[in-house]
Amino acid sequence: MKRWLAWIILAALVAAGILFIQGKHPVREWESRGNRLVKRFSDAKNTVRKALERLLDSPTGGSKPSPENPAAAPPDGEEPTAAMVWTEPLTGMRFVRIPAGCFRMGSDAGEAGRDRDEGPMHEVCLDGFWMSQYEVTRGQFRTFVEQTGYVTDAEREGFSWVYDGRWEKKPGYSWHRPGFAQDDRHPVVHVSLNDAQAMARWLTERSKGEFRLPTEAEWEYACRAGTLSARFWGEDPKDACTFANVADETARKRYPVWETHPCADGFVFTAPVGSFRPNGFGLHDMLGNVWEWCADIYDPDAYRKHSGKNPVVEKGGTARVVRGGSWYSRPRYVRSAGRDQLSRPDRRSQDQGFRLIRR
Repeated sequence: MKRWLAWIILAALVAAGILFIQGKHPVREWESRGNRLVKRFSDAKNTVRKALERLLDSPTGGSKPSPENPAAAPPDGEEPTAAMVWTEPLTGMRFVRIPAGCFRMGSDAGEAGRDRDEGPMHEVCLDGFWMSQYEVTRGQFRTFVEQTGYVTDAEREGFSWVYDGRWEKKPGYSWHRPGFAQDDRHPVVHVSLNDAQAMARWLTERSKGEFRLPTEAEWEYACRAGTLSARFWGEDPKDACTFANVADETARKRYPVWETHPCADGFVFTAPVGSFRPNGFGLHDMLGNVWEWCADIYDPDAYRKHSGKNPVVEKGGTARVVRGGSWYSRPRYVRSAGRDQLSRPDRRSQDQGFRLIRR
């Protein structure tokens, strides 16, 4: 009996082997069915993905982050995701999407360092826009100059404003001779409002979109990144050196009479852009490093006249708004609401730069 059972098992194994070799065995059939199911699932997944992409691209569906559509802000102090950044192809300038929204512009009467022209606080609502993640660098400005032959106000008139214990008008200084060590990663300086607007016009003509200086409201909204404190990192000036290149203990060694922040950022003059932590929108150097031109004509009473939607002051005198403070700035000037002015659009100096927005 056992011998017959052994012969039956052996015959079954031989038959199974023959079927497997011929591709007719049930195991092969199960494997084939499994492969067909996997392929069908993959095809279905691709179909759904393509349908979702069409829906997201449609005017009535959702919107993918792009130079035309807004995106949410990244977590506080973190870099924006790749989907929230657009790189301008001619200069390599990176732009971060700033979502539409409303905020309280100006400062409270009790804020330390406040000037009268920072009030009254008022609500402003803005459309979304793209803002350069960093101040315009010397290398990016060089690209503009080399492609256009542009001559800056400082080069054409033969002088700029330079600091060495006091501010003086001196000959021979310009964006490529700043008066201290720089490389192409540093923010360009000795640039007037005229120079900044010339670069914006060139990009508008040659690149994708409309480029310009931010309005004062756009600048403060982007700087605050949803915060209500005096600075986007909080209230205390001693924390500045984590986020900004300012008048500090490093500079005090060279200029001992300066009023400085009680910290050390490691730089006396400009720092390479992006050397410090960003704000909640992923923007670097919104406070400190160099002052930044805004599109507005300066008016000390502008906040009493602002419209509630996309305000900008386009009429008045010759003085123009600058924002953000610089490597030279003491604590009262390094605040989100802080306003300053330069008397003329051709004014330039060792601590004056700019950043652009794209619409």
